[in-house]
Amino acid sequence: MPEGAVRGGPASGILTGDIESVRFATILFADIVGSTRLISALDPEDARDLLDSSIALIAQAIHDFAGMVVRVQGDGVMAVFGIHPAVEDHALRGAMAARAIVERMRTGPSGILPAPQARVGLHSGPILLRRQNNDFGSIIDVVGHAAHVAGQIEKLAPPASVAISATTVSLIAEPCQLEPVGTIGSDGDSEGGERGEAVFELASVEFAGSDRVPVKGNATNPLIGRDAEFAVVRNLIVTLRQNPGRSLGLLGEAGMGKSRLLLEAVRLSAGLGVTALVVRGNALLAAVPFGSLRGPVRHLLDLLRPFTPDPAAAAMLTPEQSVCLQGLVDNSATWLAHLAPGDRNHIATQTIVRLARLAVEHLPLLLLVDDVQYLDRESLAVLAGIREGGGVSMLAGGRPEAKDSLVTFCDDLIVLKPLPPSAARSLVALINRLAPLDEALIDNILDRAQGLPLALQEFAMSAQDGDAATFGSEGGDAAGRLPARLDALLGARLATLDDDATKLAQFCAALGPAFPLARLRQGAGLVCRNPQTAITRLVEARVVEFGGANQARFTHQLVQEAAYRTMARRRRTMMHTRALELLSAQGSAGEPGHDGDAASHAELASHAEKAGLTQRALGHLWDACQQALSLAAIDSVRQLYDRARTIAARLDPAPAAFEHARFSLLAYDTLQQLSCEQVTRPDMEAVATGKVDLGPGLRTVARINMALLDWIDGAPAKGEAWLAEAERDLASHESLPRRTYCDMVAAYLAYSQARPIEAIERIERIGNRLEDGQRGSTFGAVVVIPHVLARAFGAWYLTDLGDVAKARSWVAEALNLSRRYRHDYSRLLADLAHGYLHYREGRHDRALGILRSAYADCIRHHFLGFEPASASWLALTMIELGRLDEAEAVLGQSVDRGHFHHVRTSATYYLHEARARLALAKGEHERAAALAAEALAHCRSCGEVMHELHALVLCKEVEAATGITIAPAGDVTLDALDQRIRDLGIAPLMQRLAAIGKFG
Repeated sequence: MPEGAVRGGPASGILTGDIESVRFATILFADIVGSTRLISALDPEDARDLLDSSIALIAQAIHDFAGMVVRVQGDGVMAVFGIHPAVEDHALRGAMAARAIVERMRTGPSGILPAPQARVGLHSGPILLRRQNNDFGSIIDVVGHAAHVAGQIEKLAPPASVAISATTVSLIAEPCQLEPVGTIGSDGDSEGGERGEAVFELASVEFAGSDRVPVKGNATNPLIGRDAEFAVVRNLIVTLRQNPGRSLGLLGEAGMGKSRLLLEAVRLSAGLGVTALVVRGNALLAAVPFGSLRGPVRHLLDLLRPFTPDPAAAAMLTPEQSVCLQGLVDNSATWLAHLAPGDRNHIATQTIVRLARLAVEHLPLLLLVDDVQYLDRESLAVLAGIREGGGVSMLAGGRPEAKDSLVTFCDDLIVLKPLPPSAARSLVALINRLAPLDEALIDNILDRAQGLPLALQEFAMSAQDGDAATFGSEGGDAAGRLPARLDALLGARLATLDDDATKLAQFCAALGPAFPLARLRQGAGLVCRNPQTAITRLVEARVVEFGGANQARFTHQLVQEAAYRTMARRRRTMMHTRALELLSAQGSAGEPGHDGDAASHAELASHAEKAGLTQRALGHLWDACQQALSLAAIDSVRQLYDRARTIAARLDPAPAAFEHARFSLLAYDTLQQLSCEQVTRPDMEAVATGKVDLGPGLRTVARINMALLDWIDGAPAKGEAWLAEAERDLASHESLPRRTYCDMVAAYLAYSQARPIEAIERIERIGNRLEDGQRGSTFGAVVVIPHVLARAFGAWYLTDLGDVAKARSWVAEALNLSRRYRHDYSRLLADLAHGYLHYREGRHDRALGILRSAYADCIRHHFLGFEPASASWLALTMIELGRLDEAEAVLGQSVDRGHFHHVRTSATYYLHEARARLALAKGEHERAAALAAEALAHCRSCGEVMHELHALVLCKEVEAATGITIAPAGDVTLDALDQRIRDLGIAPLMQRLAAIGKFG
C-alpha cells in the first residue's frame, strides 16, 4: 500500500447528509480471542492496559482506512465504513482494515507472549444511523440486520483471521485470496444451509495488477449491445502498429460498461500480440501523488528488461529521475523530499513519459486507463504528457465527472448510452439461458434497469438465484430491494449529499421517478432551508435532471429507488404527508379549473396510504375507481380495487368489511370482464345476506350479483335461489336499472336450464321496458350497454332456436347501438352474435372475418370473461373451412391462458366441442372420443342442461364417425335425445342428428 494512502487518525467533522437515513455500508466486528483467559492471569491494571492497547491498535487500523468506530464493548469493536466519508469503495476499505487488524495484533506491542489474536467479521448491507441518549451523553449508533449478520460472521472466523460475506466480496474489484469457512442464513444463523450466504476466510487483498482490469459485474457473458463502440475500440488496436499514438476515451455513468469494454480491449490485444499496460484509478489512492501509477511503472520495467538490462539508462534518465523511479518502485513518498512539490511532479512526469517512449520502441503498447475520475492530478498530468509526447496509444474510461480530464488526453470521446431494449432483453435471456425467465419477470427487469448493463446483469443474476425479494414490493415506490452492487453504487452517490439535498432527494423519491418541475421547486420550499441550493446540488450530483415540458426526473429509475430506500420509516411517512399536503392544495386532475400538473386521485391515494392515513387513502381510491370506470379503463379499475382491499384490511373488522363490500360492488362488472369476478364472492354475500348493510337497493344488486356468480361458477340452481330473493325485493321496491339487470341474469339462468322461451321473453321484456331514448343507457355499468347485452345474448338464443329473421334484427340493433355509443365491450358482444349467426347459417367465410376480429378485440381489451367463447367459435369456423392448423393454434392458446377454468358456462362447453371436432377432423379418434366425453362431463358438472344436449349430440356424432362408444352418453337413447331436442326446437342439433342418418 503506497505511503499516504492511509489516514492516520479518526474521522472527524460533521456527518455528511441526514443522520436518520438508511445507508448501504460495510460493517466490521473485531474481537480479541481468549481475552477472558488472558485477563484472568493479570492484575486489574495490566488487564486494563492490555485491553486499551489492543483496542487502540484495532481502532487505529479502522481509522487508517477511513472507518468509524461505532461501539467498543469489552474486548470487541464495531466499526462502519462508507458513512463518513461517504465512499463507494467501503467494502475494500473494510477488508484492508480487517487484514491490518489481524497483522498488527500479531506483531503489536502488547508485551505479552504469545501475543493476543483477533478475529474479524465483515458484511455489507443497509443500516440505519440513530442517535442514542444515555446518562453519560449522546452517541450515534448503527442498527440493522446487516450489523447483526456481521456480528455472526465474526464468530465464524478462526483466530487471527478475517471472515467475510459473499456480499462484501462481490463489492471488491481487487483480487482476494479466499477460503470457504461456512454459510450464514438470512436470519443471521450460522447454519445457513443451502440457501444461506457463503462466508469466506479473507487471506489477502491485492490492488489490481497493471495487466488486469476488474469488471464490476459478470464478464463471462458475451458483450451485447456495444457493437458500434467496440468496433471503434477494435480499430484503435488493430491499426496500432501502423498508426500509433492515437487515444480514445469512453465516458459513461457507473455501470454503463466502460470497464467491460476495456477488458475486451485487453483480450483483443493479447490475441493480436499487443501488450496492454493498465492504469486504474482508486479512491483510496486519489490523494496520493502518482499513487495509481506505481504498479504500472513496475510492470513497465518488467516489460523493458528483456530488451535492456538497465531501463533507466536506456531511457536516458537524469540522476534525479532515476531517484524518482526508484521511489515509485519502492512505494516511497520521500524521494527527493528536499524539492518543491511542483519540481518533484515535473520530474516524475518526465520519468514515466521517457519510460513509455522507450517501451513503444521495443513492443506494440496500449495504455488502458480505467476509473479516470479517481486519478490524482499528478497522474493525470503524466497521462497528458504521454499524450503530448506521441507514440503511445491510449484507451481510457471514466464517469461524467472525469469528462474534462478525458478531453485533455484523448483524441476522440465515446459517450456510452443505455442499451436499447432489444439488446437488453437479449442480455437477460442469455444470462438465464439455462433456466429461462417468464416474460413478465423479464419486462420487470428491463423496466427497472432501463438499459444500464450492470443493472441488467445484477437483476438477471438475482432472478437466476431465485431472489424473489429483489422483485417483490417493499410497500414503497421501489419495486423491490436492490442487489448489493447496485445498492452500494447508488447509495454512495446519494450519501455525498448534504442534509438539505438529501431531504429534497427523498421528497422527490416519494413523488416518483418523474414529476413536474413546479413540484420540485415547491417541495424544496417545504423541506429545505436553502431550496435553490439543494436543487442545484441534486443536479450537480446527477441525481435529478430537467426534461422537456417543464418536467424533472431522476437520472435513472434506480436512483429514485435508492433514494427512497435511504428513508427510515418515520421519514417516509413525513415525506408522503408533505407530498399529500402539497398535491391536495393543487386539487385533483380531472376536476374543473385544474391543469395537467394536478395529481390524480390514485396518486393522492398512494401518498395518503404511505402517510398512514388509511381512510383518506380509501376515499381517494374510490374517486380514482370512479374516474377509471368513466373511461372504461378496466385494468386500472382492477389494480385500484386490489389496492383498496389491501389498504382496507388494515382497518378494524367491521369498517374493513364495509370498505371491501362497497369497492366490490363498484368494481364488480369490470372484474367480470376480466374473468376474476369470483374474488368478490365473500363481500357480495355479506351484502346480500345483510351482514354488511349498504341499504336495500344495493342488497338487491348484491343478490343479483350472487346469482350471476353462481351461474358463472357452474351452479345455476343456487343462482336461481338468489334471484328469487332479488325478485321479491323488486316486488316491494321497483327499480328500472335493477329490474333490467335481474331480467338479464334470469335469462342466462333460464336458457342454461333449458327454458329458452322464458329466456327470450325476459329479453323481450327488457326491450319493451326501455324506450328508444333509454336503449343506449348504461345505468352506471362500466363497459356495456345493457340493451346491447340483452340483444346479443337473445340473438345467440334465437339462432339456436331457428328464428333467424328475428336474430338478424336483434344483431343489427346491437351493432348499431354499440357503434353509435363506441362501447368496446358492447361491440364485442354484438360482433360475437353476428359471427355466430353466420357460423350457424353455414356462411363460414363471412363468419371467419367477423369472429377473427372479435377474438383480437377480446384479447386486446382484456375482455377475458368472453375469451373461451370467442376462441371456440373462431376455431369451430376454422375447422369448417379446413384451417386445422390455425384452429389448433387458437385453441392451444386458449387452453394455455386457462380462463375456461373460471368460466363454467356454455362458453367453456364450446371450447371442449371445438377441441373434439378438431381431433375428429385430424383423424385422432380416441382423442375425439375423450374430448366429447369431457364436454358432456363439463355440462353435467355445472348444471348446464341446455348444452348437455349439445354435448350428447356431439358424443353421438363422434360415435358414428369413429365406432368408439362413449360410455357417459350411453344412458340417453337417440330417440329420447331427438324428442327432447324437438320439444325445445334447437335447430342446429336437429340438423346434426339428421346428418348422422338416423332421423333424416
